[in-house]
Amino acid sequence: MRYYNKNNPLRFLKLFSVLLCSNFLFSQDVPELDENFLRSLPSDIRTDVLTKMNEDVVQNDVKIFKPVDTTAEKLSSDLMKLKQKIADIESSLENDNESGLKRFGDSFFSSYQTTFMPLNDPNVSGDYILDYGDHLILQRVGAKKEMANLVIARDGSVNIPNYGRIVLAGLSLDKANNMVQSIIAESFTGEQAFLTLSHMRDMSILLIGGVNNPGMYTVNGGAHILYLIRAAGGINENGSYRSIIVKRGSEIVEKFDLYDVLIAGNLKFDSRLRSGDVIIVSPKQSEISVTGGVAYPGIFEILDGDTLADALSFAGNLKPSSSTMVEVSRISGTERSTVQILDSDFVNFKIQNADSVRVSSFSAHSKPMKQVTLQGEVVNPGVYTIQDGETLSKVIARAGGYTEFAYEHGGHLLRESAKIVEKEINDRIYDDMIKFLATSANAQQVISGGDTSLPIILGEFKNVKPVGRITAEFDIQKMRNNPSADTTLQDGDIINIPAMSEEIYVLGEVLTPGARQFISGVDVSEYIKKSGGISTYGQSDRIVVIKPNGDSYIASRFAFRQDDLMPGSIVYIPRQIGKLDGINLATVIAPIFSSLAISLASLNSISDS
Repeated sequence: MRYYNKNNPLRFLKLFSVLLCSNFLFSQDVPELDENFLRSLPSDIRTDVLTKMNEDVVQNDVKIFKPVDTTAEKLSSDLMKLKQKIADIESSLENDNESGLKRFGDSFFSSYQTTFMPLNDPNVSGDYILDYGDHLILQRVGAKKEMANLVIARDGSVNIPNYGRIVLAGLSLDKANNMVQSIIAESFTGEQAFLTLSHMRDMSILLIGGVNNPGMYTVNGGAHILYLIRAAGGINENGSYRSIIVKRGSEIVEKFDLYDVLIAGNLKFDSRLRSGDVIIVSPKQSEISVTGGVAYPGIFEILDGDTLADALSFAGNLKPSSSTMVEVSRISGTERSTVQILDSDFVNFKIQNADSVRVSSFSAHSKPMKQVTLQGEVVNPGVYTIQDGETLSKVIARAGGYTEFAYEHGGHLLRESAKIVEKEINDRIYDDMIKFLATSANAQQVISGGDTSLPIILGEFKNVKPVGRITAEFDIQKMRNNPSADTTLQDGDIINIPAMSEEIYVLGEVLTPGARQFISGVDVSEYIKKSGGISTYGQSDRIVVIKPNGDSYIASRFAFRQDDLMPGSIVYIPRQIGKLDGINLATVIAPIFSSLAISLASLNSISDS
């Protein structure tokens, strides 16, 4: 457990001081900053400064400042513009995707489906239809044991040894097996026969119409319509999912509706494909849209005679929270009218091309559950559901209270709303500083003393992460005695109770900063002395003491408050502002170095990470 975030206190004490000076030095004149200073800034901060300067030029419609024309700046500017264009395009696409309806079925063939692969394994189901080119194995057992390889000839027949030719083409594998068994049993006493498929034939199928890649396809005998359509890249935007025709010669042998597969899951085909078959995907006809409280909103293809009940079944039917009255918007001539249909009339209402079906839904207004997380030295840490108005002491009691190792004085409470406020303050301070550098005529004067410290400070300040810690009382007895000190919890609060700390942290402008063993009765000056004393640049009359609970105060070397020094406290000695490289601001900062700076420092100097 540690309470000090090394990236925070120095940042805030120095940077807030720099910010305060900008309120006094700000001017409307646009500066011409030194090129070396601009180069010393991190790339993201340099971009912020140049952007702000350009914004000021545009707002005043006067060409006052021309950014340094170097390859680096030009590339950085061009890159920022490209990133912005990409972001705009992505945002536009996201908006389109959110508001647009997709045609039902389009995604079905968009990814590779292994179930569409032709069946190379000869162990097919018994309803496989035999045809020219199929290879079979005939195994005879009994008085005579032998195995024969059979191939179905063009005339559809096979030659059975010691018997003759029989026609198997057009029969299912099960029926062919029964026929052969019957023949062998009748012709050869005491023998049995078993027929199996060893290799499937190849088929040439012509696929035309509304597919992305029509043409002639060679597939094996296990292929079906779905595989052929997948091989052709799926149904195109003008093709029909509901009218697919299989022709054999001049005869239509099957009409196939893909909605039977996509909605009902029916993979049973009336007719097996044969070599020479032609599959025709018809042009799509009528379409409607279904939106609102259904499982799958989208654009659906309809056939003559389809009803509102059919349309809703295509969309997965009504959600439990949906209204049983559906609105249908219909175009009649040049006007669009809307009718309301009750659920009892769904099966009788015929839908038409371009109808827009809208299902209203009602959201459940159940009260959201609120939770807090309790960590550290409590008997039963974990996530706890809380009621409105529940306090910190009650949740700790529900968790079984503190363990024997708990250090309640170091407990801390993190809250998301506090983190948001911190971030807003941080962003405002940073933006104001960037604006000062970009628009103030005095900016060059501020940085004229050097070019090393300010870029580092700005870089650190831009990347500071808000913590969201709020001060709370964790002493159970004090909360019982004074209910107003018992913090009311909010949804998402994180409470952490650390183990007992035996250190005092001395940081900042001392010779050997770090942790020192806590000794009861020892005041601030002794801990500073143990850390080598205040350095040349230390500000001895502005020493910051941060308590384990996050509260802080300023202690001068002449008025130390040893009673408030507790284990886990931080003693921070800031650097004298007037001696900060490149910033000669002592006369400006001194009268306005207020408690706000200390608050910012304390909020961001203690964390559990």
